[in-house]
Amino acid sequence: MYSILDVETTGGKYNEEGITEIAIYRFDGEKIVDQFISLINPEIPIQPFVQHLTGINDKMLVNAPKFYQIAKRILEITNNSVLVAHNSSFDFRMLKIEFDRLGYQFNIPQLCTVKLSKKIIPDLDSYKLGNLVKSVGIPISNRHRASGDALATVELFKLLLLKDTEKVIVNSLIINTKTSPKNKWQKLINKLPNEVGIYYFHDQNGKIIYIGKSNNLKNRVNQHLTGKSKKSLNIQLEICDISFERTGSELIALLKENNEVKKHKPKFNKLLKKIIRKFCLELCENLEGHKYLRICHFDDTINYLEYYSSLKTANNRLEYLKNKYSLNDLNIDNNVQIDQLVKDLSYKHVNMLLVDKGRDIDEKSVVVIKDNTYLGYGFFTLNHQINNFDVLDSLIVKNEFIENSKEVILKYLKKNKIEKIVDFE
Repeated sequence: MYSILDVETTGGKYNEEGITEIAIYRFDGEKIVDQFISLINPEIPIQPFVQHLTGINDKMLVNAPKFYQIAKRILEITNNSVLVAHNSSFDFRMLKIEFDRLGYQFNIPQLCTVKLSKKIIPDLDSYKLGNLVKSVGIPISNRHRASGDALATVELFKLLLLKDTEKVIVNSLIINTKTSPKNKWQKLINKLPNEVGIYYFHDQNGKIIYIGKSNNLKNRVNQHLTGKSKKSLNIQLEICDISFERTGSELIALLKENNEVKKHKPKFNKLLKKIIRKFCLELCENLEGHKYLRICHFDDTINYLEYYSSLKTANNRLEYLKNKYSLNDLNIDNNVQIDQLVKDLSYKHVNMLLVDKGRDIDEKSVVVIKDNTYLGYGFFTLNHQINNFDVLDSLIVKNEFIENSKEVILKYLKKNKIEKIVDFE
């Protein structure tokens, strides 16, 4: 659980400032579950430059509650959570100053969205909140007021959780937890949705030991934790925590699982993590202009039709395609059949967006194909976010492993309908 907050202050001498406004959104990793917003009477004057920046002046705070009157509510909403803020050291310092004045030792683990953004979304021109959210297409209103800045930080944190393929955020929380493993997974299972998504099993050090996807997260995880197979029993012995991500789109769940297993190489995932490109299916043409297929060794400078990990698999696949498309000797004109085969093994457009349902009713998912290559996936709520490719590029989670992603997408599109395909230049 996270407490995403922002405070506005009086300004002034270091460690002698006071809080003039606070906004806290209790966030469970997917949605806001509680909130607290209030002006605060700091009982000291607000510096003129701060009044100009925030629009909060001394007169506005005359009848506002003093900090001691809302201190209990702040402790309630932040209880058993991690403080998240843009430059969290400042917001934590201000809360600690106010609680110190009351004789209470305030302590809470922290995550800073400035530091996380620099790690997860590198090479941006600016990491100031206003500039950062604008560059990734997140709308922000009521700037330099606690509620506006805190809500923008909520949306930014959602994006960071999505793009955190290294699992820096989740792993740090698991390692620092003091709750017993058994109680942790029982509590989390109760919160798992009956929705499509991807799930992660972690050991006591936060390391991912298994990754899976399901159209019903709750049911699938329950199967793992009550199963009697050798694999299930071994997982049950080592599991310490469970994390999950709703994807809304089954295609994104498949692509995410495909990418994440190769990236993290969990010990209990066997099928997806050892795909090696050794052999390839290449389209060739002889001197007479007759097209044909052949198996060749992989060369990363060439864009092949398909990739294989063994020569046996490659030859079996070639034989299957020859039979399916009625291909004959390379000296015979097979161009019509070959063109159909290439079409079936290719994307509909060289550059296209696959738009489908998102995680919530007001959200859409997008899978990006650029230059005939799967680029990545993301989520958007506003049309301008996908109409501007620079913004879209910053929103998506980039694909790191090209192996069989094309096969996954084409197979899914052949069997399932999506909302729309957008061709773009």
